[in-house]
Amino acid sequence: MIDETKLRLFAAAVGVLFGLGGVLALFVGITIALAEVMGLAAAALTVAGIGLLLAAICLFFCLQPFRSMEEEVGEVEDATADALADLPIDALRSFVERRPLTTTALAMVAGYSVIRHPQTAQRHAERFLMSML
Repeated sequence: MIDETKLRLFAAAVGVLFGLGGVLALFVGITIALAEVMGLAAAALTVAGIGLLLAAICLFFCLQPFRSMEEEVGEVEDATADALADLPIDALRSFVERRPLTTTALAMVAGYSVIRHPQTAQRHAERFLMSML
């Protein structure tokens, strides 16, 4: 039986292949149509220029090269903070209800590590919190 993830990956690859094939067919069709008016070389250069212009516009709006690295890092930090702030307590409650033994074992390991090596546990907690910010 084929795994669902592999099937989705295959469907995505086929979609990308058909999409690129469609764009290529569109550009060839436009080139052939323009070749009757302005000649094959001029039509090919015109279609290539239009394709490069479209690619530059897409890169400019999708990647936004005018933004500084600090702005992008700040945006990622804000999104991470919002995602962590929106973490529902119900999700934690459902995890405890679905896997009580795992939750108990994790709590015991955390408690043991805090009691056994409190400085190490504090250092790890500080690193974890700083990495989340």
